[in-house]
Amino acid sequence: MAIKISIAGLGWWGKVMIERLSRSNKLEIVNLIDPFPDQEALKLAKANNLEIYKDLDDALSSKTFEAIVLCTPNSFHMEQTLKASKLGIHVFCEKPLSLKSSEVKEMINACNQNGLVLGVGHERRFEKGWMRLKEIINNNKLGNVMHAEAHFSHDKLANLPVDNWRADPEFAPAAGMTGMGVHLTDLMIWLFGPVDKVFASTAKRALKFKTGDVVTASLQHSSGLNTQITAILKTPHYQRVTIWGENGWVELVDSSHPDTPGPSFMKMVMNDGTIKEENFEWTDTVSANIHNFIDSIQGQRKYLFTDVEKFQNISVLEAIYKSSLSKQNEIVESFN
Repeated sequence: MAIKISIAGLGWWGKVMIERLSRSNKLEIVNLIDPFPDQEALKLAKANNLEIYKDLDDALSSKTFEAIVLCTPNSFHMEQTLKASKLGIHVFCEKPLSLKSSEVKEMINACNQNGLVLGVGHERRFEKGWMRLKEIINNNKLGNVMHAEAHFSHDKLANLPVDNWRADPEFAPAAGMTGMGVHLTDLMIWLFGPVDKVFASTAKRALKFKTGDVVTASLQHSSGLNTQITAILKTPHYQRVTIWGENGWVELVDSSHPDTPGPSFMKMVMNDGTIKEENFEWTDTVSANIHNFIDSIQGQRKYLFTDVEKFQNISVLEAIYKSSLSKQNEIVESFN
């Protein structure tokens, strides 16, 4: 049976969610929530015969949905999650879950105490190329991993007005971390386990955003491995992950984005001279993530993200922001 959901926040990403999920047979969008919907959002709601609630509390009290998708600004996520969880409503929250690891712990605990699933919008884990990287690491194909680095850069947000919340360090600290970098830290945590310490820096190269337009961070994992991530807010779309092991290396170059389909290319070179290349076609990872969330609500399969991973990614984000200001290594808060 299809799960009834509501979508809160009808900005760019909320509209993407409506467009993708309106075609799903696993769920039914029953209403929308936004205090100030723009004309495009109003047209989209009318086309899909959906009511827009101006107030979250009114929507929650309507008791018309079993799960809510939060595409709202980061600073609202904890309060909105706690309100929904008290009413027994499952929560899928766009990334980042919060800017504070202490708030994420509250969100996780609230959902667990009420027997609810807390989903998170890291849809990139569902890309075929990323799933192949996970398989390679799990099967120890490269032997002992020596180093890994990842880039996720684009200019999709470069034309935002400088007073937009996505350009404000209070809501989107450390340049492209909240928009892009948290996907990369999620990948590194997923592949290589918890991070203990980070060193990060930001720069202002082209844009006038207070938060900066370039961020780079070195992650020191509990295993002793060091990895590196970079995100740039003013350059043509570029995505790459490279992992070097004692027995070979693998590189994934990804031209896709959830709203701009494109193929991905992987090359693996081993120390015996073997070279393997693979191509991956674009898939709808936004729907795949939501469907995993829905399936876990219905007990059909386990949700791909653990509580420790959800918490760890935000504690890493916190440490990256601190390090970008202090210019020093910063400790990553532990889930326990």
